Amino acid sequence: MRGVHFILAAVVLAVVTVAWLEPRPEVADFDPATDAAYKDTWSKRVHITYWEKWGSFEAEAAQKMVDAFNAAQDEVFCHYIRTSQVDRKAMLAIVGGQPPDVVGLWSDNVAPFAEADALMPLDDLMAAAGLGDDHYIPKYLEMCRYKGRTYVLPTAPVSTALFYNIDHFQAKAAELRAAGLDPNRPPRTIDELDRYADVLTVKDPDGTPVIMGFLPTEPGWYNMAYPYCFGGGLFDANGNPTPDLPANVRAFEWLKGYATRYGRENTTRFREGFGNFDSPQNAFIDGKVSMVLHGVFFPQFIDRHRPALRYGVAAFPCAAGVAGPRSFLTEDNIGIPRGCKNPEAAWKFVLWTQRRGLEILNRLQGKHLPLTGVPDGFRMGHPNRFVQVFEDLAKSPEAFIIPTSVVWSEYRDEFNRCFDHIWQWQPPADQLEGVTGAARDEKVRRLTHDEIVRTLGRMQATIDQKLRRKLQRLDQRKARAPT
Repeated sequence: MRGVHFILAAVVLAVVTVAWLEPRPEVADFDPATDAAYKDTWSKRVHITYWEKWGSFEAEAAQKMVDAFNAAQDEVFCHYIRTSQVDRKAMLAIVGGQPPDVVGLWSDNVAPFAEADALMPLDDLMAAAGLGDDHYIPKYLEMCRYKGRTYVLPTAPVSTALFYNIDHFQAKAAELRAAGLDPNRPPRTIDELDRYADVLTVKDPDGTPVIMGFLPTEPGWYNMAYPYCFGGGLFDANGNPTPDLPANVRAFEWLKGYATRYGRENTTRFREGFGNFDSPQNAFIDGKVSMVLHGVFFPQFIDRHRPALRYGVAAFPCAAGVAGPRSFLTEDNIGIPRGCKNPEAAWKFVLWTQRRGLEILNRLQGKHLPLTGVPDGFRMGHPNRFVQVFEDLAKSPEAFIIPTSVVWSEYRDEFNRCFDHIWQWQPPADQLEGVTGAARDEKVRRLTHDEIVRTLGRMQATIDQKLRRKLQRLDQRKARAPT
């Protein structure tokens, strides 16, 4: 057997082993303790399975949405099944011919699932139900589509904003005013963000930060958002990757500026003291970082771990001359796997979520709605007192998304590798010998600029190559598929 055959055999064996070791989530039988209300209709209903990936209070919110659906009618019973790695398990189940009836995915799953013909297109069902484009905030619906077809619908949307610690601002009020800044409002431009950050930062005598006004690497979830705040972006209007745009270079120069000003080693030591995201030792919750870019869900975690924290939320600043407000949008989705046993019943549940269920889900998860029409009372008493801010940011014409792309997972990984490289990179010592003062600063700036241009250029070449190869494989697979 040739070497390549051994490799292929190993890959197949690995997939089969994973499928065997990760048992399929099963539907629970009738339980008199929890299902007593459905005793008379249990055997008459169509039973469907809904696989979802949330944990903690978000899973509880999803269960309450499902419970409300089950109580609202007597034709379908939805079994909510919480499972990790839902995209991986769902794809294996679909390929194996035993998919769930409904599956919860992430927006970046849409393209690969659509290309694999793993999801039912929903456009005809939506049209028949009168569920039009005007029902949704446009960019949230855009993330549900691939090549002109709708494969999923939104469940929990995410918009991002700047969180800022009000007590930190007030503690440094005099210094902020001396720097020409207002301690009673957040920064409105990138330049102001940097100036606020400089004043708010507190250091030990050895230079290690005790508090950082802003740290671009915290939490590290939205690295790809920064280029958009400089007028750049990762894709053009046709969905082609554009990592090496001049505006993106400027964004990386700005990011690198934080590593240079505060010291790469110092910031690394500082970050080693951060706790887990969902803990009282979270960097923002613990008061170690004064400002952070985060999502609509974050207030729920703040309220759980430090309810007395005084903080505000506002649009993340843009560079001078860049239109705003800008917010990075993403979302969780719901779809119907190809080959599911009960597609009609599955659609009844999905349609109900879009008309009624999302109000339950997103209120309990502390999020806004992905819908243009907000039901009366949704915002009243909402657990996230900044829900209107996040909703308005999602509706901004300058809000941005990552387009559905078959190459996005590789692109994201490559982007983060380049981000880490630039953050850690140091100018070669031999090129700075004998250069001091302003001349040294200027040479460091030029060397850094050149390294960023080279790095983003390599990223462009790498992603272009990966995209070509992936599209070729997809074309080959389609050519081999039976007609």
